Amino acid sequence: MNIQTLQLGELQTNCYLVSGDRDDVIVIDPGDDAAALLAALDGRHVAGVLITHAHFDHILGLSALPGAPIYVHEADAAAMTDPSRCLARASRRLLPATHTVREGQVIPLSGIEFSVLHTPGHTPGSVCYQAGSALFSGDTLFSQGYGRTDLPGGSYSQLKKSLCRLLALSEPLRLYPGHGPAIDLSVLRGQP
Repeated sequence: MNIQTLQLGELQTNCYLVSGDRDDVIVIDPGDDAAALLAALDGRHVAGVLITHAHFDHILGLSALPGAPIYVHEADAAAMTDPSRCLARASRRLLPATHTVREGQVIPLSGIEFSVLHTPGHTPGSVCYQAGSALFSGDTLFSQGYGRTDLPGGSYSQLKKSLCRLLALSEPLRLYPGHGPAIDLSVLRGQP
């Protein structure tokens, strides 16, 4: 599995382009820089777009991917088109999800299976996607912290449970967060 990281938009959101043995690609969290996203795709077909949570900095690049299937947790689906819930300044580039996901679901895209881990706290529908030894955590967990809970729909008590769940995962995983560098989850387990 090949993982390419792009930092897009004013908040430098990590957008991941994931590919396997096929010519198409899976996009995770398309941040707000359509030109950079399209240049990185270089004409490749987008098999699907996985959204870790419905905040503007993780979804505004969707407008550059017309017709691509869009996956988001059912608890964040309504926020995809509601500027007040996704924290967008305007609704002109907001697109609805085409598919909703839930805890434990496996999404097969381009020969890669993504397992859904519902990790609420940053938003009600925050999820992590696990594919092999890669864990795409959005804004649930970073290399040096975790997502905010003071935004609409945030919950510190839920996030605390989600973080405990992630840190208890036993298999060796590489964490690919929504912002900042990737890190081995084992390194985070050793931190207080």
